[in-house]
Amino acid sequence: MRAQSKPFIVEVKSSRRPERRQSASIWGNLDLAAVAEEIAEEMPQQSAALEETAEAR
Repeated sequence: MRAQSKPFIVEVKSSRRPERRQSASIWGNLDLAAVAEEIAEEMPQQSAALEETAEAR
């Protein structure tokens, strides 16, 4: 095998295809505001049920 006469440079070019990045959030597309509203609507019902059971004792 012959010795190389001069060094060479390898250039890595970026792909033109758009990257398929995953969402940075572990929650994805979950609407946390909607979930908070649902929980807020359920909370008064749960506290009223707890008061009724406490009064029954």
